[in-house]
Amino acid sequence: MRSPISHFVLPTLLVLSPSSASQLFAAHSDGNVSTLLLTENSNTSSLIVTSVTADCGPNPATLNLDYQNRILYCLDRGRAPGTEGSLNSLRIAADGSLSIVARVSAPFSGVAAEFFDDGETGVRGYISTSYNRSSIGVYRLPDDKGGLAELGQIIFPQTTAAGPVAARQDRSYLHGVFLDPTRKFLLMTDLGQDRIRVFRYNQQTIAPLVELAPLLTPPGCGPRKAVFWTAPETGNLFLFVNGELDQRVYSYQVDYKEGGLEWSLVDDVVSVSKDLPVRTAPTSEIAVTPDGRFVIVSNRDVSFAASPVHRSRSSDTLSVFSINANGTLTPVQHAPSGGYSPRQFMINTNGDKIAVGHQNNNTVVIWKRDVETGKIVGEEDGGMLGIVSLSGPVVFAQWYP
Repeated sequence: MRSPISHFVLPTLLVLSPSSASQLFAAHSDGNVSTLLLTENSNTSSLIVTSVTADCGPNPATLNLDYQNRILYCLDRGRAPGTEGSLNSLRIAADGSLSIVARVSAPFSGVAAEFFDDGETGVRGYISTSYNRSSIGVYRLPDDKGGLAELGQIIFPQTTAAGPVAARQDRSYLHGVFLDPTRKFLLMTDLGQDRIRVFRYNQQTIAPLVELAPLLTPPGCGPRKAVFWTAPETGNLFLFVNGELDQRVYSYQVDYKEGGLEWSLVDDVVSVSKDLPVRTAPTSEIAVTPDGRFVIVSNRDVSFAASPVHRSRSSDTLSVFSINANGTLTPVQHAPSGGYSPRQFMINTNGDKIAVGHQNNNTVVIWKRDVETGKIVGEEDGGMLGIVSLSGPVVFAQWYP
């Protein structure tokens, strides 16, 4: 399905004003994926929907972009009473509209995915992680044209013991998946088991994954997402982890050893405020800015029902930290996200804009960033470049490119 405005022709705009137009894709869990256009002219800007498709299934959860081949991979979480989701590949047209290329089944309740090629062999892989029915889906992609193959392996991680937060940690709950900088290891955040699971994949076939020793976070942390960072001065490698349950951000130094990775904790800081009790202001997304100088974390401190400041302010927040050479973090800013429940955000390639998707009030908001100070520019200073309301809860926003 496409909206009546899907005929909008982007290339004409790009010819007239190549620096003033940016495209994005937004997945919302009502079954739609929208193409958005941000335009900037002098002191004005706008964000509009140019097309909509329902080709990702009933419950889109996350997007992965193959920019070179103009393919968008979309993981459908599935919807009860069904028992599976789907992996979908969509072709990106010149005007940004999307059309289905292929669809295969995927484990139910998928919330995150990593798309990659091996780099040495050119073998392309796609890994999904599922939350409610904790599982890992492993795919080898057959080509660079959007072709899909059936699920090559499914893993159900073992639960070792219940965590201290009984309502959220009775078993394994996977929430994120990402590659290490060498692209040899796959890491997966397990909120329910207070660990980051580590796997090695087969460089010829992707499957089977082999699990290695994990990173164990503090009890009750509930790791949700994580991101690597390399110190430019020393070359030391660090991993920043946001705890959804304890609302803290952790920094680990990472070293490679035979057979896997090893970790040492170097810092942990509160994301929002020590005055907010744990489990009342859960974090959601974490990212390092393209220049490697700052970490940004999104917080659901206002929208979360258990928060003592529930709905008392107009917006949830984004926390900005500067990164020190030794991997520690220093608070820089606590800025409005522009809506309720910023489940995910993405920084553009230049680092001067951030797109925030809000799950509770169905909006995407684009903010301007000051790349020198690292701060998100406030609305009062013209920092809100655009806001658009979509037809359902926004779970992922993806810049193109």
